[in-house]
Amino acid sequence: MVLQMPGLYGPRQPLPLRVQPLPGESTGSFVNRLAHANGLGLADFLQRVGQGTGSSSDDAARVAKYPQCTEMYVNGPGLEYLAMLAGEPAAVLRRALPGLATRHLLPGNAEAVWKWPWQPSEGHLVRCCTRCAEVRGVREPAWWLMSDSWRVCARHRRWCDDSRTEPQDELSLKELPEVVTAHLERTRLHKQFGRSGAELFADAFQVAADWWRAMPMALRWVHRAWACGLEDRSSRAMPLVIYPEAARLAQLMAEFEQSDIRDTNARARWLGKAEALMEVWELDAQAGGAPLLGWLHHHRSPTATVPADTETQPATRTKQERLPLAPGHNRLVSPTGPLEARSCLT
Repeated sequence: MVLQMPGLYGPRQPLPLRVQPLPGESTGSFVNRLAHANGLGLADFLQRVGQGTGSSSDDAARVAKYPQCTEMYVNGPGLEYLAMLAGEPAAVLRRALPGLATRHLLPGNAEAVWKWPWQPSEGHLVRCCTRCAEVRGVREPAWWLMSDSWRVCARHRRWCDDSRTEPQDELSLKELPEVVTAHLERTRLHKQFGRSGAELFADAFQVAADWWRAMPMALRWVHRAWACGLEDRSSRAMPLVIYPEAARLAQLMAEFEQSDIRDTNARARWLGKAEALMEVWELDAQAGGAPLLGWLHHHRSPTATVPADTETQPATRTKQERLPLAPGHNRLVSPTGPLEARSCLT
């Protein structure tokens, strides 16, 4: 199909065939699919978006070959050009594609430009769940832009990550229902307590990650890795195999945060509960005690008392206000970054 090149002021009409962006999809993934749907090579499509900048911009063939490694960024005019070609309002694209957030827009408003670096400036390119994509009519590989390097699809029991080795398909969790259950528990904690719940899970995940680094050959973790066809000591396996323990530990942390009693006895009781869980999981409590003590150190002081008028109207309080975290917790690298950046233990 032959399409007219854009004029001096950019494209004036959408491409003939529309492509709906997937929620959370990377801009590069969406652009590749839009180009393919209209029979365009990536180089031809990019000419319609604006002028390229950067080291990878001159080699669209390489960029098209490795969509799992690259992300596309545009400036304001470039976003308008892309929206015109896609036949969608710019606001719709920005809601669906996190790479088009304001903080990611390139500088300059004189002319439309784009850049396609070999690494995303923020986040990870995670392979979309193929079944989720198929439900939306997508039959080719697509990638999410995620803060973490992995994602669980509870609906289809799939573990999706940013692995760049073959095969790149998602991993089945059919033999690991406890991982799906853990993900649902993490979601429940977030819904109940908002950002506080998310940050407590980040803390628990960091503790469990420290355990894995100290005890990577724990039988429960080895068996989970094998069930997915992964090497037991591989970094790719780590977040998957520790997920259930992290979710349960996050519940225990939430229970501690809901109590105003943080004296020595209270901390000792909580530590005893955590160590009892480690024994059930056949983990060495002595080897894994340091990160638990580190977390208790950050959370040893209770939060400030909630004003009386707020106490009488709990329905009006935000989720985070329902579970304000200890003052020592508020030392985060980034409240919106990957798990390690959202934990007070980093």
